[in-house]
Amino acid sequence: MFFERSPASLKEVETLLASHGAHEALIKPLSKNHNDKNQIYSGSDFRPLFPTFDMKFSFRGASTSRKKGSKTKGQAIPEAVFRRFVWVDASGREIPARNVKMIIYAQYPETRLSGFQTVDNTMPEAMSVEFTKRYPDVPRYLVLGRRGSGEAVAVMVADPANTFMDEVAELPNATGSRVWKHLRLRATAPARLISMLAGAAGRPMPGCRLDSAGRTLPFNGTQVCGYTLEHALGIVPNSDKHGDFEGIELKTHTQKKVTLFTPEPDMGLYSENFDRFMEKHGYLDGSGHYRLTGIHRVGIRCDKSGLTLEVKNHDRGTTLASSADKGVHLALTDDNDELAAGWSLDRILNCWTSKHNEAVYIPATKSKCTDKDLKAEGYGHLVEFSDQVMWCRETSAEQLFEALYNGTLFLDPAPKFCPGNPKLNKRRSQWRVNDIAAAAHDLYTDVRIIALSDELAG
Repeated sequence: MFFERSPASLKEVETLLASHGAHEALIKPLSKNHNDKNQIYSGSDFRPLFPTFDMKFSFRGASTSRKKGSKTKGQAIPEAVFRRFVWVDASGREIPARNVKMIIYAQYPETRLSGFQTVDNTMPEAMSVEFTKRYPDVPRYLVLGRRGSGEAVAVMVADPANTFMDEVAELPNATGSRVWKHLRLRATAPARLISMLAGAAGRPMPGCRLDSAGRTLPFNGTQVCGYTLEHALGIVPNSDKHGDFEGIELKTHTQKKVTLFTPEPDMGLYSENFDRFMEKHGYLDGSGHYRLTGIHRVGIRCDKSGLTLEVKNHDRGTTLASSADKGVHLALTDDNDELAAGWSLDRILNCWTSKHNEAVYIPATKSKCTDKDLKAEGYGHLVEFSDQVMWCRETSAEQLFEALYNGTLFLDPAPKFCPGNPKLNKRRSQWRVNDIAAAAHDLYTDVRIIALSDELAG
């Protein structure tokens, strides 16, 4: 067969995935009815596929469910499409798939995978209905390797040796899943990154960055800490779409308060008529510009703006998959319950992406450069990184929303509207936490404080 492999052991698959840049994998034993027609059951919520993999959430045609008592018939079906999914054929060649997606059936709730055909109109034979009818007892496994910040590298296993099956059975379940096994491949990357971070910690460095040719340039912008760290680690800015370091996101911060992401509203008056929104809900500053500021937490009216942040159409404690077709959104409403600004579920999830699934938060300090020679060369700041970092792994949509319900994550907007001078207008929706060290325990399953020098010494 063109795609299928029959490995003697799990090590064969590990070696294959590693050769294609994967650093972890999800493995699912397939039942007889898992094929290209019946779809592959993934679980009752988005995990573990999201946010392990980089996906784009959207809505497709109306549901045609005939489930007794279903309230979702005729409503749009949410789905999440893999932004990059490749099959590895038997020769080791990568062939991109057209439209692999996770479909969310909220009425059950459950999620299923479909759309496995490649750009060459091919597909693993073992995923076809014909194969499962002809060989119903042949063991099959779907292996999804993750590389970079969320690309999927897929391997189809059919009729493997007993050793392989036993070794897969011994793997731990993926977090939040009873049907996927988790395989971690990147055994040395954390140790190598710790060594590199330790080498950059504890010494003031001129604020700088690398250009595309690898040359050092002074940098004095607001992102000076992040660029200086990348320079110290030899990372060329924006050169790798797969994440800062083999899929691990590096987040420097100079204070406890951290901005996690900045999605703009896609609902309400804000998205329909920004000028009118600012005139209605903003205040005039001393320059005659409209501004809107204030801390907005779920369920608490912000006195400064007169608006209240709410989670609409979702019951706390339930999975988002179970209510994803009900129009779940975050809403800023006024005292008349009119929608001033809103963020759809897909807008929020498309910003809380796979790159957040493993992140290292690195405290930094920034000071003015006083060295005359460095200043003459254009260096305006000195940056120093802490020896203690916070390593965070495994987040989920539910954890993100629970942080909103708890008030840990809040909206701290700073838009500006300048009548008569639109060039000065600014749209800025900042979703923040007051103390990242405390908030991380709401947002991530695994949070570890690491003293870099101690790790090296040990």
